[in-house]
Amino acid sequence: MPTLLFKLILTYISHLNIVIATSAGLLAAGIANIFNLDQYLSYGQFAFFSTLCVYNLQRVVKVNLETKTPWLSWVGQHRTLIILISIVSGLLGGYFFVLLLNEITPIVMMLMVGATTISFYYVVRIGSKNLRELPHLKIHLIALTWTIIIVVFPMLNENIHNWETFIIFIPAHYLYFAAVAIPFDIRDLKYDLPSQRTIPQVIGIPKAKIISILLLILVLISLGVVSSYSISTPLFVLAIIVQMLLILYSTEKRKDFYYSILIDGAIALLGVSYLIR
Repeated sequence: MPTLLFKLILTYISHLNIVIATSAGLLAAGIANIFNLDQYLSYGQFAFFSTLCVYNLQRVVKVNLETKTPWLSWVGQHRTLIILISIVSGLLGGYFFVLLLNEITPIVMMLMVGATTISFYYVVRIGSKNLRELPHLKIHLIALTWTIIIVVFPMLNENIHNWETFIIFIPAHYLYFAAVAIPFDIRDLKYDLPSQRTIPQVIGIPKAKIISILLLILVLISLGVVSSYSISTPLFVLAIIVQMLLILYSTEKRKDFYYSILIDGAIALLGVSYLIR
């Protein structure tokens, strides 16, 4: 009985995207903390609720469009709950965005509209395809959206403009998000269309893992050695190493929990390392 209850709790936490939203929130708060922003917790709350809204709405749309995975079958059975969570989290995300917005500038609004548009058409088809089905684009769309919401928005909103931010800090996190997205392409190999040309489809699983780990090594060097933001703590190094190990042992046959709880959850460890540096 305790085992069944534990599995039920894990299923709800995983399938309602609570882990990935929490990781997004902690990472956003951590990045804002690195730059000594007073409202670092509000940036975390904005990222948490925005991620919770977008990821759940995307699952609801995908139920009607895609091959039914076990996850999507579960979503279909809990559609009302997921829509309710999406609405509430969307409203709260909007509230924190308005609370945080210091000035309505063209660049900030353009980036936020761009991120919203990508998130929408990532699952909603334009003609016969959505954005995630276009060749080679999948992980870059994910990395770009996460970078805009979690890294670029706080920087621009708080007028943080220096060469290191734009040359090292932002690109390093883009590479981090891309690296973490690759194992999900491994998981989705049996569902993705051959025309999507994801990295594991093109070069195979072993080489895809190598690319992902090499990207994380580059992130470790960029942020831990080259960067002057003093984030090279033992916990930061541990967060990168844990993610590398999880990627190394990712396979097509792993359960959803491995990806949606462990790999997604490891992002939170990076955020915590930024918060307590």
